[in-house]
Amino acid sequence: MRKAIVGLFCLAGSLASAPAAANPVILPGSASSGSLASQLTELASLIKPTDDTCSDHCWLLDRMHLGGAVDHTIDFEVTGQVLHKGSFAIPLFGPADKIRVTDVTENGSRATLGFEDGHYYVQTSDARFTIRGKLVLGDDRALTIVGPLNALDAEVKGGRITEGAHLSALAGMQLHFDAEGDVPAAQPPIFSIARAIRVGKSVEFEYRVTAQSGTELGLIRLPLRYGEHVIDVDGAPGWRTESEDLLLPTNGKTATITVTGTIANVASFSPDTRAPFEWWLLESDGEHRIVATGDAKQHDVSESPIVHKEPNSRLYLVTRGQHLDVTVQTLESLDVLAATIRSNQRTLVLTASGDLVEQDVLAYENSGIDYLYYTPDGRPIYLATDGSSERVMHKDGSSELMIPMRQGSHYVTVQSLSHQSIASLFGRVAMPGSRVPLATGSAMVTVGLPESVHPILVTGGEHTTWPLQPIDGGALAFSALGAALVVAGWKKRALGTATLFGLWFVSKPLFIVALGAAAVTFVWPYVARMNKVPRRIAIAIAMLASFVIGVSMISSRMEKSASFGAVADAKDMKNKENEARSEAAVSTPTTIDQPVQALAQAAEFGMIAGRAGLVDGVRPVPLSIPSYVHAAYAERELVTPSKSFSPVVYYVTDSGLAVIALAWFACAGALAWLSRDKLRALRDAMRAALAPKPTEPAATQPAPAT
Repeated sequence: MRKAIVGLFCLAGSLASAPAAANPVILPGSASSGSLASQLTELASLIKPTDDTCSDHCWLLDRMHLGGAVDHTIDFEVTGQVLHKGSFAIPLFGPADKIRVTDVTENGSRATLGFEDGHYYVQTSDARFTIRGKLVLGDDRALTIVGPLNALDAEVKGGRITEGAHLSALAGMQLHFDAEGDVPAAQPPIFSIARAIRVGKSVEFEYRVTAQSGTELGLIRLPLRYGEHVIDVDGAPGWRTESEDLLLPTNGKTATITVTGTIANVASFSPDTRAPFEWWLLESDGEHRIVATGDAKQHDVSESPIVHKEPNSRLYLVTRGQHLDVTVQTLESLDVLAATIRSNQRTLVLTASGDLVEQDVLAYENSGIDYLYYTPDGRPIYLATDGSSERVMHKDGSSELMIPMRQGSHYVTVQSLSHQSIASLFGRVAMPGSRVPLATGSAMVTVGLPESVHPILVTGGEHTTWPLQPIDGGALAFSALGAALVVAGWKKRALGTATLFGLWFVSKPLFIVALGAAAVTFVWPYVARMNKVPRRIAIAIAMLASFVIGVSMISSRMEKSASFGAVADAKDMKNKENEARSEAAVSTPTTIDQPVQALAQAAEFGMIAGRAGLVDGVRPVPLSIPSYVHAAYAERELVTPSKSFSPVVYYVTDSGLAVIALAWFACAGALAWLSRDKLRALRDAMRAALAPKPTEPAATQPAPAT
C-alpha cells in the first residue's frame, strides 16, 4: 500500500512537470479525453478496494422503452444508475421460461446476462448504464416488470398493452399484450368460469361454466383439481365423473352449466388453462373467517356472475399467471358472547362498629356457561338464584365462589361480610373493581353510612358527586364581596370571607342579615349625605333588594335540598324494591331473630354473623340489611374486567365537623380581634345612641316692664 501511494505521488509530480502541449498519460480503462483529475481519480479507485457491502437501495432504474411489433420481436431500452461502488445484478423481465431475450448490450458493449428467481438480469458495475436488446413474448403475451422502475413508455405495433402505454412506479407488475385481429385458430370451448367458495360447517363450492364454439361443443371436460365432490349439475344431463375430471355432455354451440358440491379443504387456486380469467367469490358464515392472499385483484361484489349470500362476501378476478391463496380461520366463542350481566345492583352498609355488609343482585343472560366465578370482598354468607338459596361453594385453594348458572334470564343474590375501619375525622370507603369476569351492562352502588359519618365526595362513577353546589359558589362570592366592602387588608378580608361563608352553612337567614349589615355599613356614609326624601327612597330600595336576594337564595337552597332528597328517596325506594324482590322469593325466613337484631344494634352484628356458619346439608338464609342514615350513590354503564368500576366515597365524621366548626369560630374570633378598635367605636356609638338625653332647664322669663 505504501509503494502504491509513493507511486501515485511520483506520477502526479511527473504529470505536473510535463509541458502543457504534451499528450496526457492514458490509464487503462479511462477515457482518452480525461483530465488530470479524472486520471488521478481512476488511479485512486484502482488502489482503493471496492466497497461491496451495499444491500439496500444500491441501484435504481429510471426509464424503460418498448417498441416493435407484438407478434414478432420487441425492442427494449432500460436506463439507470448504480448508487454504490460494486457489481450488482439489475433485474429486467420475467418470466424467464416463457420469454426469450437476445442481443443484449450494456453501454454499447455486450452485456453479462443471466436469470434467477424466474426473471432475467444484467450484471453491471458502471455508475450509469443503458441496456438495450430484443425480446420475444410467449404464447400468453405476458411480461412481468420486476422493478422497481420509475417510468415505462411503449410504442408497439400490431397491438397494445392492456394496462396502458405510459405507466409509472412499476414493481412486480405484469403487462399483457393484445394483438390486433389475432384470433386463435382453435379457440377452447370454455371461455368463462366463475367460482364461489362458501365456508360453513362444510366447505361448499358453486361453479358456473359458460362455453361457446363455432361448431358443436360436444363433451366438455372440467378438471376437478382441488378434490371437489360433485353433488349436482344443472345444464348438463347425463354428467359423470371420470378419474379427476367432470364430464359434461352438451348440445349445441353454447352452454351454461352450474356445478355444486363440497371441497375437503381450501387451497391455492389458479385459473383453468382454457380460460383467460376466472371470477372467485369467497364468503363464510359468522363462525368462520376467510383470509385471501396472492396477486389476484379484488373487485366489487356486485360484479359477480354468481349471486352472493353472505354480507362478508368478497370477489376476486384471477387472470392467467396469477393465483389466489385461501385459508380459513375458525372463530372461538368468548365468555362475553355466551353470558353477560345485564345489571349489577350493589348495596354496601357500613355500621357504626365498622362492619361492612355487602349484597350484590346480578341479573344475567346465559346460553352456555355452567359456573360463574365471583370474587367477594369479604366472607360470603348467602347465595341465591331467583330467590332460591344455593349452597356456597368455591374451588379448593381459591376464594372465588362458583355460582351455578342457568340457561336464559335469571338473577343471583350474594351477601358477604367484611370489616372496614372508620377514621376519626376524615376517611374513605373504596370498593374494588369488577366482581365477575363478564361484561356488565350497568352497575349501581349504594353505600349506606351511619349517623355519625357524612359523605362529601363520590368518585369513580359516570359523574363525580361534589359536596358544593353552584348556589354555594354564589354564597362564597357574596361573602368575599361583603368582606371587601367592610374591612381592609388581606388578612381581615380572608377571615371575613371565611366567617361569612361558614355562616351560610350554619344559618341562611343569619347569612343574609350579615350580608345586609355589611352592605349598610358600606353604603350608609353615602346615604347620610343625601337629603331627607332621597335618603328614604334609597333605604327603601336597599331593604327591598336585600329581601328579594335573601328570599331567592334561601328558596333556591331549599329547592336544591328537596330535589337531592327526592333523588335519594327514589334511589332508596328502588334499592328497597330490589331487596324485597330478592327476599320475597326465598322460602326460608328473611329476617333473623329479635335477640340477634338487638345485638346488631349494640355493635355486635358482625360477631354474631361470623359465628353463624353454614352447616353441611343446610341451605343458607339471608341477613337483613342494617339500617343507615346517610347514603352515597355511584353508577357506571358497560363495566368489563378491563374497564372496572371502582367507586370511592370520601366522608367526614362528627368529630371532623366539630374540628371544622372550631376552625370557623377561630376565624370569627381572629376577625373580631383584628377589628377590636372598630368594634369598640361601634359599641361606644351604640351606647351613646341608646343613652338617655339630659333634660335642659327651662329658660328664665324676663320680668315684665313696669
